[in-house]
Amino acid sequence: MNKFLEELIELNRLERKLKELEPVEAGIKAPLSKLENQKKALEERLEKLEEEIKNIKLKRSKNELLIAELKEKLKDIEEKQNKVKSEKEFKALQIEEELAREQIEAANEEIERFEKILEQKEEEKEELKKEIEKIDAEITLTKVDVDKKLETVEKQKEELYKKRDELIKKMNPNIYRFYEKIKRWAGITAVAPIKKQACTGCNMKINDKIFSEVLKGEEIVTCPHCGRVLFVEEEDKDKE
Repeated sequence: MNKFLEELIELNRLERKLKELEPVEAGIKAPLSKLENQKKALEERLEKLEEEIKNIKLKRSKNELLIAELKEKLKDIEEKQNKVKSEKEFKALQIEEELAREQIEAANEEIERFEKILEQKEEEKEELKKEIEKIDAEITLTKVDVDKKLETVEKQKEELYKKRDELIKKMNPNIYRFYEKIKRWAGITAVAPIKKQACTGCNMKINDKIFSEVLKGEEIVTCPHCGRVLFVEEEDKDKE
């Protein structure tokens, strides 16, 4: 077989293997990513809950402030009542007093309601914190396992990259540029084997003349339909 063709086949084989490791790597990382996403969702819920607690406390404080203002108003009404000279003025102050007391009662009820909500929210907050702590522990254990598996994959990648780089260094620059040009659009299918006299890259039938040239393996032959480099795998040559 043509030396340049052999090099292209080997380069493509190495790059295919590197590409095949990508889903393997993603699969190894998947359990950790899932846990990290769960933790992120819990932290977002916690952040939202803390904002809700902050708003409820603010509403409670406003009611407390209103009660303080109304109590001052009651004192003022009481002082005025002691100084009034007509029954009409006294009744008007009485109505004002009743309204202020009703407002105080309503504000106290609101504060009581907010207290109950806060209690629930604080309990929910503590539960979320416990869930985050639990998931943190799971992440720590999972990361140890993931890192160990990734280390094995990384070693495989390093070995493949090393072989690929060594091969590229000794290749004819023009042949390598030619391969890279095809690879830009064909990716790891830049070099495609022929199966049942068809290009496995585009699945188009190869005519007898071109097929014969590919079988000889003396030259680099490209698919007339898609432009990929063609070859016949050794185990298929006898069959063909």
